[in-house]
Amino acid sequence: MNLNTLGTSYKCNHNPAMQAPNQVAPRRPTLQKDPITVVVLKATDPIEYEFPGQRKKKVFLATVATSNQVFQVKVLNIKLKKEFKQKNVITMSGYIRYKNVLEINERSVVQNAPDDRRIAVPDDIWIRAKTPPKIRDLCQEDPGNLPTIVSGLFLLQKKKDNKKTTVYIIQDDTGTMEVVGSEICYGIECAEGDTVRLFCFYLKKIKEKLKLTSGKYSLMEVVKRNGCKQQPGSVTFKLDIAVKNSPLNPSSGVNCIVKVENINEE
Repeated sequence: MNLNTLGTSYKCNHNPAMQAPNQVAPRRPTLQKDPITVVVLKATDPIEYEFPGQRKKKVFLATVATSNQVFQVKVLNIKLKKEFKQKNVITMSGYIRYKNVLEINERSVVQNAPDDRRIAVPDDIWIRAKTPPKIRDLCQEDPGNLPTIVSGLFLLQKKKDNKKTTVYIIQDDTGTMEVVGSEICYGIECAEGDTVRLFCFYLKKIKEKLKLTSGKYSLMEVVKRNGCKQQPGSVTFKLDIAVKNSPLNPSSGVNCIVKVENINEE
């Protein structure tokens, strides 16, 4: 994905109701009925999952932005993939929001914005979407903001499998941090020097130490092995996927199989 062109105007509506002002993010999953208009910055290839005894389904991840915010999006309706093309401007409603993570399901409405609508994407928004969070900044996070949701690419230093969790040590040029993975993120096949992608991990204080932990919406995959980009392939995980779309039932789920077809870094 080329983010060298900054501060560009894209189709969108300047109507404040459609632009969704920089409002306080909900601290629990909340259904958002009002529409929001965003620019698609990037989207992954589909991830295939399967409920026992049911047909296979797919999900994909995306990064979108308004004129003042960046969101990570989990799209459960694969039919919407064509709307999530890079630089496309779309209007979404009926989605679930938890902090800076949005979930689009079968009941959500996603439409292309009219051609005469534009939005100015500031330089800092592009840079924020392009640049992974720095571990140094995570270590200095205000305790009042916890848990903070973190997504990004990091280098794996080492890992240790325990009975129910795997501890991954990630690093960047500013420091190191522990990542505690369970369920889908338990026992991922990876080694020192691999580049891993984290999606929707939770920064929490555990025994007076800040760590990243996996949760209901979390995903983890190996993007590069020892500096070599991953070839297209498939990986199978166990995952809890909510049966109900209701944000009031975030713990409802069943075990299913997830097959990652291929996720390209754009």
